[in-house]
Amino acid sequence: MSEEPANNSFGILKSLKKLIFEDSPEPFVPESKQAVTPAPIKTGEVVTNNPQTNLTQNTSDLPPADVKQMKLKVLEILERINAPGLDFFEVWNAAAEMGSVDAGSIKAAFTSLKYVDKTLDKDKLVRTGENYAAELQKVIDKETSQKQLQKENIEQNQVAEKASLTAEIQRLEQNMEELRERLSSRQKELKEINNKYEPQLKDIDAKIAVGKTAVAEVITDIKNALNIIQTNIN
Repeated sequence: MSEEPANNSFGILKSLKKLIFEDSPEPFVPESKQAVTPAPIKTGEVVTNNPQTNLTQNTSDLPPADVKQMKLKVLEILERINAPGLDFFEVWNAAAEMGSVDAGSIKAAFTSLKYVDKTLDKDKLVRTGENYAAELQKVIDKETSQKQLQKENIEQNQVAEKASLTAEIQRLEQNMEELRERLSSRQKELKEINNKYEPQLKDIDAKIAVGKTAVAEVITDIKNALNIIQTNIN
């Protein structure tokens, strides 16, 4: 499959893109590769405004805005892989130009385009439609594989960082336990510090007092002796 010319890129599926954002206030001007006037829908056929989603997985659990934006990217990929000529791609888009993609619009688009390309038949529609779906699946499979590798790398980083943080927390907790033990020991020492030094201090005070008393008594004895000398020796 080859890419479309630059002037047609990202514009061929405007009808289908319009259905994705059907509430958009912007004016809608349909575009297609071939100048085709779709056949009118038969009276009694039901027309809905629901966008076609049969080529995508169930996304009911995802944010609607995100899904819509991603569907636009998927449609752009489909434009790039669009094969030349008329096939499922053009019938699908022509049906969207009628306002919806349902049994009535698909049949009308097929009837109109069949007059432009006589080779267009049911088998070709089914074959090319399945080919487009398969090509898109290859794209998403490759993208998913790449994202899975990216996810695995992130998970490995997560596990490594978690292990590192866990080990560091354990070291910090061990350090904290050691600090708590040291703190408790120091607090106990602080409470007992008076008992440790008071006896020594009291002993010194007692020795000082004894020394002073002894010296004072000796000095008194000396003075008494001097008085005796002064009064009794000529």
